[in-house]
Amino acid sequence: MTPERYERIGELYHAALAVAPSARANFLSQACGEDDELRREVESLLASHERTKEFMRTPALDRAAKLIADSRRASSLVGRRIGQYELLSLLGIGGMGEVYLARDTRLGRKAALKLLPQEHTQDRDRVWRFEQEARAASALSHPNIITIYEIGEVGGTHYIATEYIEGQTLRQRMKEHPMTPRDAVESGIQIAAALAAAHETGVVHRDIKPENVMLRRDGYVKVLDFGLAKLIEKLPVGRTTNEAATWEPVKTTPGLVIGTANYMSPEQVRGEEVDERSDVFSLGVVLYEMVAGCPPFLCATATEVMAAILHLEPTLLRRHAPDTPAELERITAKTLAKERQARYQTAVDLLIDLKNLKLELEVETRLQRSPAPVPIRQAEHADQTPNVPPVSNLAPTFPSTAVREMLEPVGGAEPLESEFYIVRPTDEKFRAAIARQDSIVLVKGARQVGKTSLLARALQQARERGARVVLTDLQNLSAADLESFEKLLLSLAYQFADQLELDISPKRTWKGDRSPGINFEQYLRREALLKTSTPILWGLDEVDRLFTCDFGGEVFGLFRSWHNKRALDPAGPWRRLTLAIAYATEAHLFISDLNQSPFNVGTRLQLDDFSIEQVVELNRRHGSPLKDKHETERFFRIVGGHPYLVRRGLYEMVGSGLKLSALEVQSDHDEGPFGDHLRRLVISLMQDPTLCEVVRGLLRGKPCPTPDSFYRLRSAGLVSGDSARDARPRCTLYATYLEKHLL
Repeated sequence: MTPERYERIGELYHAALAVAPSARANFLSQACGEDDELRREVESLLASHERTKEFMRTPALDRAAKLIADSRRASSLVGRRIGQYELLSLLGIGGMGEVYLARDTRLGRKAALKLLPQEHTQDRDRVWRFEQEARAASALSHPNIITIYEIGEVGGTHYIATEYIEGQTLRQRMKEHPMTPRDAVESGIQIAAALAAAHETGVVHRDIKPENVMLRRDGYVKVLDFGLAKLIEKLPVGRTTNEAATWEPVKTTPGLVIGTANYMSPEQVRGEEVDERSDVFSLGVVLYEMVAGCPPFLCATATEVMAAILHLEPTLLRRHAPDTPAELERITAKTLAKERQARYQTAVDLLIDLKNLKLELEVETRLQRSPAPVPIRQAEHADQTPNVPPVSNLAPTFPSTAVREMLEPVGGAEPLESEFYIVRPTDEKFRAAIARQDSIVLVKGARQVGKTSLLARALQQARERGARVVLTDLQNLSAADLESFEKLLLSLAYQFADQLELDISPKRTWKGDRSPGINFEQYLRREALLKTSTPILWGLDEVDRLFTCDFGGEVFGLFRSWHNKRALDPAGPWRRLTLAIAYATEAHLFISDLNQSPFNVGTRLQLDDFSIEQVVELNRRHGSPLKDKHETERFFRIVGGHPYLVRRGLYEMVGSGLKLSALEVQSDHDEGPFGDHLRRLVISLMQDPTLCEVVRGLLRGKPCPTPDSFYRLRSAGLVSGDSARDARPRCTLYATYLEKHLL
């Protein structure tokens, strides 16, 4: 929409406000003529105005007086008991009620107790719907989602008891000092992970904003108030869903409506039904604000904010923060698309892109610090490049609707119930090792080979057999977690406490006169292993991130010591702990003494690319877009057995009706089906001019210069082979694309 068009909409909107409501239809008919779109835009703004009108009619002093009265009444409740909860202090007052720090007298733990205002609990049907929604939220179990202990009612007072989080809201964090793009990406990953877990169970948050995000002291992000927006969904906009005071002192600012409106999706502004894509939009607003320091739609009034959400595009992030990575700009812009179909369709899709960006930023930083190049070796592939087919063979053909509806987004871990997961020989070996309760199980494989999906299935099988499970994704650790050995181990201890619901906090057992390793080991032994006879499986994904830490060797030495203790005392508590470690990098490149690490003991498994037989099976599950053996071989020559590329290619053929001949033509194009993946490949290689020269030499057929460079490249998923002598690009597509951009 042009500025002139927006200005015209604004003129008609203000003019219509001056007309009596009964005469507005005639006025708009004359003013808009045959421009139906113009009329719809003005009517949309008028509808938004009606929803805010009641709030704006209330004088500011009246609103302030009510808030002050509520604050005084709330303060008088301190010291009273609501059920088993003793109210210790008032944490804040918001549109959804009063929040207290409370003590659970039955379990002896702190809790946050939210008391719902009387005005929200008079309607029995509304309370019933709220309780149903809150129960759904309480069923969520994820480290980035606040834990709901219970929902109850005592003497007519409805309350929600949740875990008490020591930390600050994202709003408070942003007020302290600007967030770097890397900080924003790390927070965004954890928020997206929380939303993905909620959406999977059918819960849509509807109120993502900085006030509903808590940053714990150990770096964990917690998303608050899942399901609460359902209760106030039908209230006028002016009554506000903003709970900026959830953990803050009561405030009387008149900007509460604007604060809420800033994070609405276009469909919320229009009063339409919302789904998970609305949460994606709101998270996009939060991402933008973390980087820019201001929301993307910042206007003087709520009505203007909502009009901007519907019609205006935000200023480029780089205008606010010049160091914003281009990929973060693209990700944020996609989350803020006006039309739902143009956004990320799931939080999982957004999470994948944020994780990939985080990895790119880490690789870039690592390359800037290290002069060591990462070369690549050319494969003999010239005779494999397909000829360009006739144009008549490029027209798309669409499979049945049933097949297309089966499709899953490609990228990241495959869902546990996925129909497209391919079982490889390593799966059975991994399952057997977990069933035996081996002390250490190592799963090694190149990037994007499927280690995370394999690990997830092993953990699920262990749960089904009654084991207790802890999952640590090293990619989700914050920069603060990796500042020191102690901070890392304390963060890991909190993960055990959260996921196993241990009664004792790590801080209570952590002693300043003991080393971090002893503190962590004793906490794990006393609070987890000695208090249960159940096996514990600890899954560690993306362990490669520890290889470049100054204290990585200490972490791995600790793991090795547990293996040794288990051997020395077979009946001791360590026999109940199994470590399942997934990684890509060759450990010997970073660890000087492998005898002090877990990488030369336990059960070692290798996860490889798909065989052509496995590609045939995956093609069958996709409805056989590859029609015969000849087409399968042509497809395999392009992408090899690279699991991500195989799934992406089949997904595009089924979802977009892309013929194999068209896929062959477009495969190495930047705008083609693999374009994003291939661009990132080159970006990671072009960070260092020396690196590019080595790669160019290898693409011209020169040998891989050193074994170390071969192992690094194979771990990164760029080359395959058994040694530096026979190193080759992982697939023809990689070789072709790299030649095009580096030679």
